[in-house]
Amino acid sequence: MIANVNFSKQNLISLIVGIILGAVGVTAIRFAFVKDDHVHYHANFALYVNGKRDEFKDSSFYEEVAACDIHDADNVKAHVHMHDNNNALVHVHASGITWSDFFNNLGYTLSDKLVKTDRGVYIDGENSNHLAFMLNGQKVTSLANKVIKSEDVLLINYGQDDNKTLTNRYDAIPRDAHMANTTTDPASCSGSEPLTFTTRLRKSFGF
Repeated sequence: MIANVNFSKQNLISLIVGIILGAVGVTAIRFAFVKDDHVHYHANFALYVNGKRDEFKDSSFYEEVAACDIHDADNVKAHVHMHDNNNALVHVHASGITWSDFFNNLGYTLSDKLVKTDRGVYIDGENSNHLAFMLNGQKVTSLANKVIKSEDVLLINYGQDDNKTLTNRYDAIPRDAHMANTTTDPASCSGSEPLTFTTRLRKSFGF
């Protein structure tokens, strides 16, 4: 009788230990494969129309931090925008965001053949003017549907300017995207949650 009781206790202890080890094993596997869905990076750009750079002076071009909630699917401005009156720095908070998406959020329209700003619509080939794009030092003919990549540098130019002028304008674009990527953003949207050790552990447990 005593032997049976001891045997039952041993089975119960073994069962409990097995459950604990199994749970730890599953959690460890989930911890290893938790996906980092945090997106927050930056790019630089400038837009020139007929020789003048668009300075984006109006405050409406800049997203307030309090309004930026990446978890609100209806708030498309949270995905890509500008902050702090920095008119050369693009903040990206979601995957697959294109240059067209960015300009739409500014209230502009960008296609491969035209750009619409708050001052008018400018069509490639109209009155001998041309819409030109220089991305990362190379002229490209198709831009609108290109995904914005971290530390991209983009010039959009409309007018009758030669290649030397385009190159000079491209070279004059601020290069602060790298610094923004590597330092604390003083006015960032919260973005998706960074995958810290604590975050990874919490997701492993399903929280």
